[in-house]
Amino acid sequence: MTATTSPRPRPGGPGGPGGEAGSAGSAGSAAQSRTDTSPLTGVRVLEIDDGFAGYAGKVFADFGASVVKVERPGGALQRRSGPFYRAADGNEYSLPFAYYNAGKQSVLLDLPDAGRPDADRPDADRPDADRPDAEVDADAIAQLERLIAGADVVLDGMSGGITATLGLSSERLAELRPGLIHVVITPFGLTGPWRDYLSSDLVALTLGGVTAQTGYDSVNGRPGQPISPTGGQSSHFVGVLAAIATIAALRERRDRRAEDVLTLDFSVHDSVAVSTESYVSMWEFGNLEGFRHTGRHASGIFTNPAWQFRCGDGAYVCALTLYLNDRRFAALLDLFDKAGFSHGLADERYATQRQRDPIMNEIVNEIARFCKQHSADYIFDEAQRRQLPWAKVRSPEDIAADAHLAARGFFTPVELFPGEQVPFPGMPWQGLPSALLATDANAHVPQLGQDTEALLNQEGWRAL
Repeated sequence: MTATTSPRPRPGGPGGPGGEAGSAGSAGSAAQSRTDTSPLTGVRVLEIDDGFAGYAGKVFADFGASVVKVERPGGALQRRSGPFYRAADGNEYSLPFAYYNAGKQSVLLDLPDAGRPDADRPDADRPDADRPDAEVDADAIAQLERLIAGADVVLDGMSGGITATLGLSSERLAELRPGLIHVVITPFGLTGPWRDYLSSDLVALTLGGVTAQTGYDSVNGRPGQPISPTGGQSSHFVGVLAAIATIAALRERRDRRAEDVLTLDFSVHDSVAVSTESYVSMWEFGNLEGFRHTGRHASGIFTNPAWQFRCGDGAYVCALTLYLNDRRFAALLDLFDKAGFSHGLADERYATQRQRDPIMNEIVNEIARFCKQHSADYIFDEAQRRQLPWAKVRSPEDIAADAHLAARGFFTPVELFPGEQVPFPGMPWQGLPSALLATDANAHVPQLGQDTEALLNQEGWRAL
């Protein structure tokens, strides 16, 4: 990430059609769906997205900011991404769009796209022909400027940023909204030799190093085939990092009453490159080439002992044999003995970790034999009672029925669709209020352009 600032124009410059905007983090009234206890109540975020900024917008919405999503005619591409859910109102809703956009508002503006192929979008890994550049609609730009004038933060996920795509310079943004934080999220950043290259989730994970350490065991003396994870993870990486930095900037700028425009330049590629666990450090500090391993961390060892074991009920457990120190080894023997499992691991050859490491495959073979005799749930529970870091390999269905998550209230009924409550995955924290799950929250999935008229009236965001 890089940051640049543009000074506020001298008095007399245009103030924007919406009038003077409130200060970032001010205590003024927020959108009707936000509770006063949420930490970002009063912060106004404008999300202009080609697919890279949506998760950052979700984080802001979850923390109570008023997030307005700008959509083009036809709606965001993600609205057409499956799987789909037919709600009680008879409409079909994209579940990915619902998850990332619940609680946001939607404004329809006839803005041009970035003139890039769909492959440039994180949720569309497919080749497509370039779309022709569209004429810039002056009325649409004026409407966008009205929204910018009322925003504290602009989340700009257009492929080249609104400066390049729509001609809104940093100077113009400073005229419209002194103190604005302009968060630009692009595939490779605004500078560097790759700044105009195309990307997607697959491309980002591949170039950033994640794919190289994900895959199956090396076989026949050759590294296994690399595999990319799915689920738009690259947009999650950059979204979380962008949200953290922007929230910090909001605090810092509020404290010193900043009036310049701060531009934060986020690269998806940069964000993925710092999210590769140990792969980069292995090479940088150990000059080790990483090898992929099925269901295990990549490592500098071509082959290493298995961690995944099939159980008697057909399910799998991850029985971590890494760091099998003396305490954990004693716990493993206790597990075997209490279950009446016959083994030969009490021999002096296994007395210390130094002795065990060269013959770890012998221990792994005993674990595999034990797992075949018991269910995955039994092994998970008994191992954890002994503080062995083992786990059952869970399916999505298992997680949906997870008693531990239920006990923590993770799945919360939310009126996600009009007149219909559905169990919604909760926030990964407790103790800090969530605007989306507040009792007075309106967490509906926004209909395309439903808030256009209200937000573009004479008062603009001041009416919220």
